[in-house]
Amino acid sequence: MKEGSLPYAEFYITNICNFNCSGCNRFNNYNFSGFQRWEDFKDIYARWADRLDLGRWGILGGEPFINPTYIDWLDGISDLWPGVPGSLITNGYYLSNADDRLYEVFRRKPHLRLDIGLHNISRRDSVLSDVKNWLHGNIEISRTPENIAELPGMIQRWKESYNKIKDVAWPECTHPDEWASLPEHIRNECELLHNFSPEIIAEERLEFKLVDSNGVTVTIFHENFFHQGAIIHNKNGSITLHNSDPEKAHSICHSKNCHHFMDGYLYKCGAVALFPEFDKQFELTLSDSRRELINKYLPLSVDSSNEVFYNFISNLENHIPQCTCCPDEYCIQEIHADTNKVKLRKKK
Repeated sequence: MKEGSLPYAEFYITNICNFNCSGCNRFNNYNFSGFQRWEDFKDIYARWADRLDLGRWGILGGEPFINPTYIDWLDGISDLWPGVPGSLITNGYYLSNADDRLYEVFRRKPHLRLDIGLHNISRRDSVLSDVKNWLHGNIEISRTPENIAELPGMIQRWKESYNKIKDVAWPECTHPDEWASLPEHIRNECELLHNFSPEIIAEERLEFKLVDSNGVTVTIFHENFFHQGAIIHNKNGSITLHNSDPEKAHSICHSKNCHHFMDGYLYKCGAVALFPEFDKQFELTLSDSRRELINKYLPLSVDSSNEVFYNFISNLENHIPQCTCCPDEYCIQEIHADTNKVKLRKKK
């Protein structure tokens, strides 16, 4: 028996990304530098595999394809946790030039998957084309989930969206399955004037799943909206972090269960892992006490005692003091990713 288990963990391997998605919760929309080589950490993660079970895992950055050892990370982690479902999470920009070794890893290990987040819906057709060219033989294409009602939070959003455009004389429509029973003139008005229908939502929100003759699987998901990240831009050009109620910020956080391995340590999340390094590179405007707060977080070491190990894993679902640095109110914004980085002067 291993000493602990996590349903899901992420291996963060680079700060560098070719896109500048606003609200990036790992700050990769800035000219953030640094990456980790698999050779430097493989022995540490081998020891982690002896102590910790994973239900599922992912590799991400930044853009992992920019890390020159990203294929070694994929192959190496899957060897340490054999048979455990894993994914390489990318924006797909570099897939057409990928090393042939990448396809071979997926071919040999069908429990692995390539996950592509578009971060800009206009990229969909070009990414689909690249994926089809990268896969081999016959390709089965499906949309997931099969019904938009299965999308997280969709029923509530459906009700809210329909009620915003609903005329007082229109009948209620509280679920996508009730759409077909609406009079045709109402459905036409919703589609033509308000860009609202199950088919339109499906086109915008459902993932593509592509599986080729060798069982290699790729998913493409839109993810063209982000919850606001931790960074605040002040009018004088300086940058700082939020000063939120930590418990409230944790309650709305999209990353609270995305526990991060970075540099051989395990962190509550990506933000708390990256605050100190981002501050070193760009110098956040913080009080001494706030800077002390982001630097005093202690990740879990593989060398930790059994007691420390157990307590850390047991408390990963709880908020931490550093949650105060993230927003405690939703601010959802659409992403129009491009390659022009947010310009900040780096520390000398």
